[in-house]
Amino acid sequence: MAVPTTKLNKLKLLLGIEASDTSEDDLLNTYLNLSEQEIINWMYVKFPDLPEDVEMPDKYEVVQIQAVIAGYNLQGGENELKHTENGITRDFDYSSMVDWIHGHVQHIARVG
Repeated sequence: MAVPTTKLNKLKLLLGIEASDTSEDDLLNTYLNLSEQEIINWMYVKFPDLPEDVEMPDKYEVVQIQAVIAGYNLQGGENELKHTENGITRDFDYSSMVDWIHGHVQHIARVG
């Protein structure tokens, strides 16, 4: 099996979506774009004058992909902290993609 090379293909593999299935591509790419922007904003929260061309460090790709999986898998369960039905209880450590990012990305300090 070939190793997926793009973030989208890695994400599809982890979500159980065939690489050739493009029906979710727009949604997944939107999640990837939003999560990247949130990672950058969270990293540089103390930098109000941050240029728009700042890129997300490669070291956060795994966090980004896991955040998208968290957000994607919570579709339909937004803002639901606990759910019990037919003896099954669901409780999430991270209630959203944003919570995942905030729990796994460090701020960059500004001196002076």
